[in-house]
Formats: sequence, C-alpha cells, structure tokens
Amino acid sequence: MLALLIVSFLITLTVPILKTTSKIMQQDIYTYQDEIGLYQMQIVLATNNIISVDNYEINYTTEKNECHISLVNYNVISQPGFVCFLINVDNVYFYQHFGIIYIDYERDGKFYTYPIAYVQ
Repeated sequence: MLALLIVSFLITLTVPILKTTSKIMQQDIYTYQDEIGLYQMQIVLATNNIISVDNYEINYTTEKNECHISLVNYNVISQPGFVCFLINVDNVYFYQHFGIIYIDYERDGKFYTYPIAYVQ
C-alpha cells in the first residue's frame, strides 16, 4: 500500500517535469546562444571605437588593432583573430537607424533583428 502511494506521488511529479522539458525542447536551439553572442558583440562595440558600418561589415578599432565584424563561413565573427558571435547564419546585414546600429540576420529561413550599438 505504501509502495503504491509512493509510486503515484512520483508519477504526479513527473507530469509537470515532462511538460516543462517538452517546452524547452521545442524552443529554437540557438535562442540562448544568440543572446549571449549578441551581448558579447554589444560589449565589444561599446568598449571600442566604431569606424564605419556598411551593409556587410562593421569596422572598429581596439587599442592595438583595426578589426571588423562580418559573416565568414556562416559565422558572424570578429577579425583579426577569431571571436565568434553567431553560428550557422545564412545572411547578415548591418545598418544604422536613428543613431542605433542594428544587425539583421537569417538562419533557416527565419529573420532576426537586434540593436547592437549606439553611433558615437
């Protein structure tokens, strides 16, 4: 009798856990990774001097180097060196609007737009 009570209690606990797990698994696998990468890109641009923004590239200077952020082999990266902000991106487009720099990118037919920096 006690064993049946314990088993029924455990089953009632597993239902909400399974519902939560299925909701998490249905989310886009890149959601959290993109948020972290975009935040890192915002920090890089906020702490350095932005030189120019064109459709496919942002140029900025650090204390030692002139760098750029662009799409290379389906990854949005900063060079020289290799700092990867977004992965498996099909297209990327940068633009300025009312003093804010935005990134538009496409992945698997879905389009995303995020503000990434203020124009200085």
